[in-house]
Amino acid sequence: MSLFGRRVNAGLIAVMALVLLGSMASLAAGRGPLPAFLGKAKDASHARPGSGSPRVGLRTKVSSSRLSSGTRDRTAPETTISSGPEATTTATGAGFAFTASESGSTFSCKLDAGKWSRCRPPKSYTGLAAGGHQFAVKAIDKAGNVDATPAAWSWSVVVPPPPPPPPAEELPPVEEPPVQPPAEEPPVEEPPVEPPADTTPPETTIQSGPSGTITATDASFGFSASESGSTFACKLDSASWAACASPKPLSGLAVGSHTFSVRATDGAGNVDPTPASRSWTVEAEQVPPPPPPPPPPGENCTTTVSSVSAAQSSVSSAAPGAVVCLADGSYSKVSLDATKASPGVTLRAANPGKATIAGASLQGSNLTLARFVSTSSVVIQPGASGMMVEHNRVTGGGQGIDGCPSSTTTCNDTKIIGNELIGPFGEDAIHLNRYHDANGDGVGILIEGNEITNVRENGNHSDCLQTVWVGDHIVFRRNYLHDNRCQGFFVKDQASLGGVSGPIAGISVEDNLFLRNHEPCGPPLTSCGQPMYFQVFGPYSGFKMKRNTIWGDGADSIAAFRESTGADTQISNNVIYRLWTDTNMGGVALSENTLCNREGSWPSSRPGETMACSLSFANTATDDYRIAGSSRGVDWAPAEVHYGP
Repeated sequence: MSLFGRRVNAGLIAVMALVLLGSMASLAAGRGPLPAFLGKAKDASHARPGSGSPRVGLRTKVSSSRLSSGTRDRTAPETTISSGPEATTTATGAGFAFTASESGSTFSCKLDAGKWSRCRPPKSYTGLAAGGHQFAVKAIDKAGNVDATPAAWSWSVVVPPPPPPPPAEELPPVEEPPVQPPAEEPPVEEPPVEPPADTTPPETTIQSGPSGTITATDASFGFSASESGSTFACKLDSASWAACASPKPLSGLAVGSHTFSVRATDGAGNVDPTPASRSWTVEAEQVPPPPPPPPPPGENCTTTVSSVSAAQSSVSSAAPGAVVCLADGSYSKVSLDATKASPGVTLRAANPGKATIAGASLQGSNLTLARFVSTSSVVIQPGASGMMVEHNRVTGGGQGIDGCPSSTTTCNDTKIIGNELIGPFGEDAIHLNRYHDANGDGVGILIEGNEITNVRENGNHSDCLQTVWVGDHIVFRRNYLHDNRCQGFFVKDQASLGGVSGPIAGISVEDNLFLRNHEPCGPPLTSCGQPMYFQVFGPYSGFKMKRNTIWGDGADSIAAFRESTGADTQISNNVIYRLWTDTNMGGVALSENTLCNREGSWPSSRPGETMACSLSFANTATDDYRIAGSSRGVDWAPAEVHYGP
């Protein structure tokens, strides 16, 4: 029964007691305290909270509340046992924990066939007999609802087995060795998952090496593979494959056709089935004949004239093959403008060196100027073709010989042969701008067998030979440079100044002698820097430097390479005191050279290289810098060559 119900019953009992204590007479007569009390109670049942008698009003209010509270709680709680003994145990005691689904519930418990009795969790039992047992518990909520399906827990108490009988004889305990823990087995490593097998062969590429027709009997090839870590095998012509590395040098090649092949093998053993190859031809080197001696006076002259105007007119009207001679004497500048078929027309001093002119200009095609002394510049005009300046002595002018003063128009198939250029000049001994091989013979301009001396730096960048406006196929051969203070051979593409773009295609520097470049500076300078005797700037292609001698000034006898190089560059059989670079020359073919010093980045493979600073030259007193029995350096002596008229 709820607390509310108990309070209402107590009120009714109090009312009943008062009635019994009342006067029977009053009850009968309808007078006295009881009728009055009942009236008050009735009135109080309708009073608001707090009105009338507090005690009577409270009880009446509670009673009225119960009567009007609606449907009472009739849902029984659920009982759950949360822990107890194992299903089979030797323990004679047991403990149980349990709960109800409604808070505030009370519990009744019983063991086996015992009676229900009030209990609270946890419930414990001791001294239990062996055998099966069952504990049951039911919950009662605050409304008096009793769980109709008590929770139960069954288990068995078993008697433990008796201890084993004592041994017949007490023996001393046997000490057992300590039990060693089992050795830890190393973790089993799962085999790595193998990647798919590599079955793709690498691609092989030849990056540098000779091609076409050359005279060099040595070569070097650079190559690479499309897969890093690949190895290489090489062969020459029909030889067997052999392991190799890049660059691969070759020497002692026979005259004839050759094919170099290389194939890569990657780390998985896949071999390039299509090896890279390059073919080229070695031909016998043609030793140029010595320049012709000066002709006898008046020989081979078609006509002889004694004035500049007559010379110019005669050249204009002469037939191809004619030789117009200018008589001995001093003359003004000669300007020739004529277009002739090959072999062209020659204007020559009647007696070599006996006619002096104040410079010359050549315009047109296939004209030759020969055997003069010129006190000023000889200019080959832009657009000229097949011009030759041969065996003259040039002693002045802004440029000694000015080849094509243009940054756009070329001079084609030009030859400057056997001249004597004696400075000082306003700037350069030979100044070249644009030159081009128009007839396809491999020579855009030939500069051969010239002597260049007394060219001195005067603040105008005075060079022995300068070319800065890009051309193709320059051949610089058997020239003798001595006692100067100049850049002896200076090549640089200056497209950035407004001319055409490089690279310069085809540069051949062969069998030249560079000696003594320590002369005083030219006026007005009293001091100037030390120029390099040989200096080439990239970009260029088809560069070949062979059998040159650059010696005599110690560390200032320099061959310098600047601002990149061509992949097909070949430098061989030279004698150079100091070979220097500030660019990466690692891809060039460098072989059979004799050097005192080598500075900068050069190939790791340099077959036939000799490092020596003291050499046995034939006769340095007469500038004979040949080395007996050697294929390195110049193979001629200046005393054997005729320069000038």
